[in-house]
Amino acid sequence: MLHKLRKKIDAIDAIIIKKLEERFRLVQELEKHKDFITDQERESEILEKIESEHVREIYKEIFKNSKTMLKKIKKERLKNDPVT
Repeated sequence: MLHKLRKKIDAIDAIIIKKLEERFRLVQELEKHKDFITDQERESEILEKIESEHVREIYKEIFKNSKTMLKKIKKERLKNDPVT
């Protein structure tokens, strides 16, 4: 029974990992099309859809990591392409 449950969890984890990697690639692309890092309204809309407090906390971490990544990308882009 334990082995079966772990196999199911492993299968779900594989999907989550793939989708999170895809999400972060899209966030990188998004940076090219927006002038700001945080969209509080959008974050709130997403968090309101989540029933589980545990999942909500995970999403808050996803948002935090996305913002950190966007800041690094934006900083690097500005360094390599300074406004003259």
